[in-house]
Amino acid sequence: MSSAQTDEHGQARDRRGEWRPKKPAGFMPLLDWPQRPAAVAKWFFGVPGFFAPWYAVYVALTCLAYFVFTPELTRMETLALEWVLLILLRNIALITIFTGGLHLWLYRVRGQGRKTKYNGNWMAKNDRRFLFHNQVFDNVVWSMIGTLVWSLYEIGLWWGYANGVLPYSANPVWFVLWMILMPFWRNFHFYWIHRLIHWPPLYRTIHYLHHKNVNVGPWSGMAMHPIEHILYFSCMLIHLVVPSHPLHMMFNGLTTALGPGVSHSGFDELVFGDETALKKEKLMHYLHHRYHTVNFGESAVPLDKWFGSFHDGTPEADSHFRTRRSRDRA
Repeated sequence: MSSAQTDEHGQARDRRGEWRPKKPAGFMPLLDWPQRPAAVAKWFFGVPGFFAPWYAVYVALTCLAYFVFTPELTRMETLALEWVLLILLRNIALITIFTGGLHLWLYRVRGQGRKTKYNGNWMAKNDRRFLFHNQVFDNVVWSMIGTLVWSLYEIGLWWGYANGVLPYSANPVWFVLWMILMPFWRNFHFYWIHRLIHWPPLYRTIHYLHHKNVNVGPWSGMAMHPIEHILYFSCMLIHLVVPSHPLHMMFNGLTTALGPGVSHSGFDELVFGDETALKKEKLMHYLHHRYHTVNFGESAVPLDKWFGSFHDGTPEADSHFRTRRSRDRA
């Protein structure tokens, strides 16, 4: 990265005002060969790592929602507005508090200024590409439509569990294993759905709406066309065929809905004061919004590396993809 300026935090930014962390984007080491047991253990149990902080946050929120804000299973044997509305309102509250909280700290209060912000600009106002000419308002509207889609999937699956038509398992070993495997399933599903909607006819009619957000913020993650929401949350349909506990289904849906707020926050870290920082390391997906044709997946499953679409954020990768783009156009 060529340094054209230094921001108020002493971070070097290029001529576009972009900042890149020193550590390039990368994948979990579980599928590396030869295996490095120490690196795998650090990735699972370190901070940041697989379990902390974000996996633990999503598990805690899932348990809170399940044990405190979910109706009894017997009430869900029949579709009724009473419990259906409760699920919808609970999910609206979850995304408002979680994604809205990230937005409040990073973009309203600007509690850490531009420190570790990938793009030096703030979110767009008076921009005719967005509803109400305001990027944040636009993103919130589409996110709430996505929350409705998430809730409809969950309501249908709850009805299936209540009526005994879904494969159910409470085996403790399988319960723990399936909870651990869930992020890998979501990564795998997301990659292929994402590649599908980058097919030009679907991109022009559906996915373009999400990619209006080049400079992303927390609400950008769920700012999608309703058809894309349906495809995106179809990862929850795995519970139609794989024996699961309802907690698995809720965890799957909740991480699918709240995870984009983290991956689209536009910052590498959440910084509180001078010393406390919570790593997010979401450079990989920021680069997808920056370049559009790279990094279709996430870091748990290295499908982008296997299929040649991985960009790690280094100047060497920039040069490689510029060369490839020029060659493809020629």
